[in-house]
Amino acid sequence: MTSDSDDLEQQLRENLKLRSELAAKVAKAKQGGGFAYRLGWVLYWACLALAGSWVLFLAGWMAMVSGTVTEGVTQIIREPLSFLILFGIPVLALYGLGRAFRYVLSGG
Repeated sequence: MTSDSDDLEQQLRENLKLRSELAAKVAKAKQGGGFAYRLGWVLYWACLALAGSWVLFLAGWMAMVSGTVTEGVTQIIREPLSFLILFGIPVLALYGLGRAFRYVLSGG
C-alpha cells in the first residue's frame, strides 16, 4: 500500500513540476517582446501619425486654396465623394496598413 502512495506522490510532484514549467513558458510568450513585436508597434504608430499628418496637410491646403479652413471643409463636405476620396480612403488605408503590420509582426 505504501508503494502505491509513494508512486502517486511522485507522479503528483512531476505533474506540479511540469505545470510550473508550462506556466513559465506561457508567461514568457504573453510578454511579447522581441524585435518584430516592437517593430510592429512602431510601424502601427507611424501609420497613425501619417494619417493625422495627411488630415492636417489637407486642412492647410484647403485653407490656402479657399481662404479659410472652414470654407474649404464645408466645400468638401458638400461633396461626399470628394470627402471620401480625399479624407476617408487614405486615412482608412493607413490605419489598415498599420493594423496589418502590428498583427503580422506581433505573431497573431
